[in-house]
Amino acid sequence: MTALINDTVGTLIASAYTDEKVKIGCIFGTGCNAAYMDKCGNIPKLADLNLDPELPMAINCEWGAFDNEHVVLPRTPYDVIIDKESPRPGQQSFEKMVAGLYLGEIFRLVLLDLHGNPDVEIFESQDVSRLQKPYTLDASFLSAIEEDPFENLSDTHFLFQNQLGIDATKPELELCRRLAELIGTRAARLSACGVAAICKKMGWAECHVGADGSVFNKYPHFKARGARALREILDWPKELRKDPIVINAAEDGSGVGAALIAALTLRRIQEGNLAGISDPQAMIKGTRAEKEPEKQVIPDRSKN
Repeated sequence: MTALINDTVGTLIASAYTDEKVKIGCIFGTGCNAAYMDKCGNIPKLADLNLDPELPMAINCEWGAFDNEHVVLPRTPYDVIIDKESPRPGQQSFEKMVAGLYLGEIFRLVLLDLHGNPDVEIFESQDVSRLQKPYTLDASFLSAIEEDPFENLSDTHFLFQNQLGIDATKPELELCRRLAELIGTRAARLSACGVAAICKKMGWAECHVGADGSVFNKYPHFKARGARALREILDWPKELRKDPIVINAAEDGSGVGAALIAALTLRRIQEGNLAGISDPQAMIKGTRAEKEPEKQVIPDRSKN
């Protein structure tokens, strides 16, 4: 075992390896997280290691847990239900508002609420038993609705019939389309808030962000909506031709990043930098063994 990392730090390092402007790595998928490069001098828990204060250190944010106290993020009644009925109530509050695992569930809860509202006529006389099953929808369902290219929303109509057994009317389909847009837009804008917060903390006016995950790569308009939110949050002049902070896709970030970190770890051990290494002697011995493989003894079979 050379190094232990998560997919977010892997995405950061892999992206920075191919683009020197990358300072943040993000995952926008089933879950969400971010990592960035800070200086050891800014990390109090490392003070006793006597490291160079300018030495860069990757910080794994675990920002899915942001605002677990519920004092910052404006939550809807549907967010409250998702949190309450989740396996870990009171945890991962930010993630439950932006991650792919929960977008379809938010959508489902809103539709059920509207169906049960006597003042709203939606899915009347329809069998909504499939819609009543928790987590029967995921982010791909919303993605398909937003990608429907037809004016009459025929693809969305087929989607509701095929997956939910609901024969939706044109006004109902239009409502569902708008609902999907609102949920997807909120997720993208809140995600951009996280990126902006890191940039503000570090004082970065310009940088690239490497992003991986199914929501970022496949959900329509997610990148564009996030970019627009960054412009508003950071108040960039409208005449700017290029955005100073850009979120780009990171291909196979976690896999490539793991290989890079393992290689960098071995190199710094060879250079005598053993900070954070739990068993330096075993690692040194391991690197030597790789350089000097044991000689194979070939038995003499001439007498057989």
